[in-house]
Amino acid sequence: MWSWRGTAAAPRASARPSTARAPATRSPGSPPPSPQEATMPDRECPYEHEQQNEARGAPFPWRRPGPFAPPDRHGECRARPGLTRVPRSAGEPTWVVTRYAEVREALNDERLGNDRGHPGFPAPFPIPEDFTLNSSLLGMDPPRHTDYRKRVAKDFTVRRVKLLRPRVEEIVGRQTSALLEAGPPGDLLAGLALPVTISVIMELLGIPPKDKDFLHVRTRTMFGGTATAAERKEAVNQLDAYFRALVAAKYDAPGDDLVSKLTGAFPREDDFDELVHLTRLLFNGGHESTASMIALGTLALLCHPEQLDLLRGDPDLAPSAVEELLRYLSVTDLTTARVARTGLTISGTEVREGEGVFPLTAAANRDPEAFDRPDELDITRGSRKHLAFGHGRHLCLGSELARLELEVVFRTLYRRLPELRLAVPFEELSFKDGGLVYGVETLPVTW
Repeated sequence: MWSWRGTAAAPRASARPSTARAPATRSPGSPPPSPQEATMPDRECPYEHEQQNEARGAPFPWRRPGPFAPPDRHGECRARPGLTRVPRSAGEPTWVVTRYAEVREALNDERLGNDRGHPGFPAPFPIPEDFTLNSSLLGMDPPRHTDYRKRVAKDFTVRRVKLLRPRVEEIVGRQTSALLEAGPPGDLLAGLALPVTISVIMELLGIPPKDKDFLHVRTRTMFGGTATAAERKEAVNQLDAYFRALVAAKYDAPGDDLVSKLTGAFPREDDFDELVHLTRLLFNGGHESTASMIALGTLALLCHPEQLDLLRGDPDLAPSAVEELLRYLSVTDLTTARVARTGLTISGTEVREGEGVFPLTAAANRDPEAFDRPDELDITRGSRKHLAFGHGRHLCLGSELARLELEVVFRTLYRRLPELRLAVPFEELSFKDGGLVYGVETLPVTW
């Protein structure tokens, strides 16, 4: 058990770009194309353009054509000057930002707000009319956001997270042993990735182990792409009630955990709700997305054997492999919604107050202007300039913890299971798409 006590407005662009699509290419070791991909001809941009910046076609958010490829629309929009306004399945059209430099700038532009209650905020999914959005850090704007983030950021510095390495290594080792003892075949997602990430974050926050299944089921409902709006609402309400009770207990009888420590920075009479929302945010962010990265990252390495051989031969490549997998997979591309708090111009495109804007990190992470050979997986790339964790004031609070967990898992997994491989044909795998976190439904493996 670790201790948290004493640890240290311009005119719109007018030029019309070419809409021709380059032939698709596959990197070595990629999985075979799906029947749909194999029979898909090169084609013109599928949108009917009413004017330069507006398009009609499949509504946003878009589905991925394969587990390691971002939506085709990303490249099509990136090739057009300015921004593109696209139809949205959950409401009014939204602007999408797809080039690296502009995505990075937009993510830290205070004129683009995160307040979910602001008119025009482009939620990626339908929200019931009677649903009340909480005021977690993710949905705050300055100066309120600046104040609240300052209170908690010191507990997630690189130095502080390094202190957790021995305990994370112990949890990963224990769960890897459990996977081995159960024998092949096994589900790497359910048997390793999820148990590791949920154990780490529950212990960190002081959540009783007996509550793991309750929390896991409701979190998957909230983040999954198949739940209805009513199901998501019910899951969110149940999670809210749970975390309100948990935080109240920490105020009443503080323990040796992060939430108890934060009760000192969030006075009960003023900030009880904010600490509830923060605790939920930390749990959600430290659980599903990292587990998805472990499983999908493992699949990517298995499908790129030359990269896996590099990692097996030199485990010290693990930190670089983590950064490259984060860039290459970009599993949380729908968490960066913004709304214009005032009129502004982005890349020569006028965005009016109250219009939605989506800076798409997955598109930015495949921008050839920012990354050489962006569609190739190269674990020796060693670049941390990707935007998988966002950028600026809303940079993922738990990014260093996620990096630590991923590194420890990838160092441990291929050392203890050197013959790890898929237990089913690639074509039999199914993927979670359309939710807040992309990933595999299950990952059957053998060794």
